[in-house]
Amino acid sequence: MNLGVFLAALAMGTLELSEAGAVAAIYAGAYRSWLPYSIAALGVGLVLLPTFVLGKFLTIFPLHYILIAGAIILTYFGYRLLRSARRYFKKKTGSHKEKEGMGVVFVVALTEAFEDALVVLALIPQSYTSTLAGTAISAILVLSLTALLKSQISRIRLPQLKFFLSSLLFSLATLWILEVFVNITDLVVIPLFAVYVIVNYVLIRI
Repeated sequence: MNLGVFLAALAMGTLELSEAGAVAAIYAGAYRSWLPYSIAALGVGLVLLPTFVLGKFLTIFPLHYILIAGAIILTYFGYRLLRSARRYFKKKTGSHKEKEGMGVVFVVALTEAFEDALVVLALIPQSYTSTLAGTAISAILVLSLTALLKSQISRIRLPQLKFFLSSLLFSLATLWILEVFVNITDLVVIPLFAVYVIVNYVLIRI
């Protein structure tokens, strides 16, 4: 067991997957259904299971192409979330609300799992078992925390959640595009998020 690799996998898994769990809890409370949890688990599983099954072989795919495709998907769903939030603040009703909501849970789960998978791929060559153990325990930890805090998390209102999630998706999409062309730190996502919060606020008010 490589303790450093284990702790890194545990910390990153908990950090990344906790957002997917929180979003699932919010939508589960809003729609009074357990379906969002299943959708979130499906999204995470579709990314992390192939990551561990294929392991080192995934590194043969050019990361730049994956980042570009992911950025396009995030931009699309960020736009949809922003449009839905704008309808609410303009006091308009939207159609297919539940379908859109479930789609958001799936995309957030995929996104967070993908972020974790990038770290996992870097850790696997150092210690496969330590990476697997850390990621598995982080998933169990997130499930436990989500169950314990479900009532508190579910009080968050969907329109506000969609507003901030759209800002996050736009920020990640921009970060991934920048990473294709320049070598930058992931911390850039923080000022990008702040900028998109301001821009999105202006857009929903005009």
